[in-house]
Amino acid sequence: MKKRLMDFMPHRRDVLKLGGMALASTWVDQLVWPLKVKAAGNPAKVRNTAKNLIVIELAGAISPYDCWDYKEQWKQPKDLDVRKTPSGVYLSKTLFPQLSDITDKVSFVRTVRGSELVHFNGQYHTQTGRALAPPLARETPALGSLIAYELESKRRESDTFPTYFSSTLGSGFAGSLGAGFLPARFSGVDLSALTVFDTFGGGTGDAANKVLQERWGFLGGLSEMVEGERKSLGSKETDYRAYYQDAFRVLNDPRWTKVFQTSDEEKKRYGDDEYGLGLILAKNLISANAGTRVVHVYDGNRWDQHTQIFDRNAKVNHYVNCLRFDKGYVSLLKDLEKMPGNEPGKSLLDETVILATSEFGRTPEINPVMGRHHWRFAYTQMWAGGGIKGGRVIGSTKDGYAVDNGWQHKEQPQMDNAAATIYSALGIDWHKRIENTPSGRAYDYVQTAPLGANEFISNDEIAELFV
Repeated sequence: MKKRLMDFMPHRRDVLKLGGMALASTWVDQLVWPLKVKAAGNPAKVRNTAKNLIVIELAGAISPYDCWDYKEQWKQPKDLDVRKTPSGVYLSKTLFPQLSDITDKVSFVRTVRGSELVHFNGQYHTQTGRALAPPLARETPALGSLIAYELESKRRESDTFPTYFSSTLGSGFAGSLGAGFLPARFSGVDLSALTVFDTFGGGTGDAANKVLQERWGFLGGLSEMVEGERKSLGSKETDYRAYYQDAFRVLNDPRWTKVFQTSDEEKKRYGDDEYGLGLILAKNLISANAGTRVVHVYDGNRWDQHTQIFDRNAKVNHYVNCLRFDKGYVSLLKDLEKMPGNEPGKSLLDETVILATSEFGRTPEINPVMGRHHWRFAYTQMWAGGGIKGGRVIGSTKDGYAVDNGWQHKEQPQMDNAAATIYSALGIDWHKRIENTPSGRAYDYVQTAPLGANEFISNDEIAELFV
C-alpha cells in the first residue's frame, strides 16, 4: 500500500515516546517574528539570584489549614502531632516528618489570592502566570516557554537539551500549553514520568532512533513533493524539520541517557510514582548542565479532597498525600544542596528556585462530609533555593482571609506576582511588553489589569522573599 504523507507525521503516542517535543507552536497558526519587546515603564530591578527553576504543582489544591498555614479545628484528627518548628512555623510532624526539620530552608507566602475556583482555569493560571482570557488563550505562552525565549541568548553550543521541560503536565486539566505566539522551539517538552525512565533508560533508545531515522529520511524528500502536497503541509515544514534535528542532537548526547538513570534506593527516597519520579527527573535534567533551566512537575490532581480528607481507609487521603510530598520534596532539596552549582562555592540548590504551589486554596472549615471545598481568598505557596531567604513566613490569615498581606502592596499577591518573582530571580525584566502579538493586544509579562480577572493587581515581585 502506498504511504501517504500523514502516515509519516508523528502521532501523539510517538511524540510522547520521543519526549513530547513540540512540533509547532501549540496555538497560533501564523507567528509574528521578530517580536517587538520593550520595557513597559521603568525597567524592573531584577535580583538575578538563580539560574534554574523547578515548579511543583500540587494539583487539586492542598489544604493550607491542615498543612502550611495550620489552624486547629475540632474536626481534625488527634494524631497530627503539631509542633512549633525552629523557624516558628507550626507543622504536623505526622504529615511532614522531614519538612518539619528543615523549615529554616524554606519560606511560606500564606496570602496568595486566587482569581478562579475551577481547576482548568486555576491550573492555566499556574502554568502561564496570568488569568485565563479565552480571546487570548491561543497566543498566550506558558511561563516556561517565555523563560526559554528570554534565556535563549545564554544558551551555549554544548546545550543540546531544550530549556523547558515538564513532567506529566499533559495529564492535567489544562494540559501542556506550549509556546503560544512564540516560535515552536520554546515549547515545553512534556515527559511522562511513569514511562520515560524505561523508554530512554531501559535500553530502548535504539527503537526511538529507528523511528527518527525513518521520519528524517522521509522529510528529506519533502523538496520532491508536488505543489499540492507541499501546500497541505504549509508553513510547518520548518518546525517539523527543526523538531527532528533537535531530537537527533538530544538522543545522540550521552548526557541524555544518564538523565533516566536512577536506583531503587533513590526511588524509595523520592517515591516511585509520577510525583517522585518527576522530581528525580527534574533533578537530573537540571544537574546534567545540558541546557535545561526550567522543569514543571505535575503532581497528578491528588489534592482535590472534598470528602473524608483524613480517612485512613481511603486510597488517597491527607496522610498519604502529605507523606508522599514530604519525602520527595525534602529529598530534592537535600540532593540539590549536595551538588555543586556552576559558580564557585554555590550548590545547585543555591542556583535553583523551587516553588511548590497549588492552583487555589481550600475552605477554612471542614465540611459535613469531612473534606474541604475550593477557596480562592487565600492559599499558601512554599519557596526555596535560588536566592530565596529561608525561614520566612509572609502574610497571615484568619478564617480563610488575609489579615496581613505580608508585603508592601495593599493587594494580596497572586500567581502573577509569583511569576514576577521567578522572572526577577532568573534576571528577567518582568516589566517588559511584547507589542506585535497576533491579536494586536500588547502582552505584558506581568499585568496590572488582567483580561479575564475581575480586579486590578500589582505587577511587582514578592520582594520579601529575598530580603
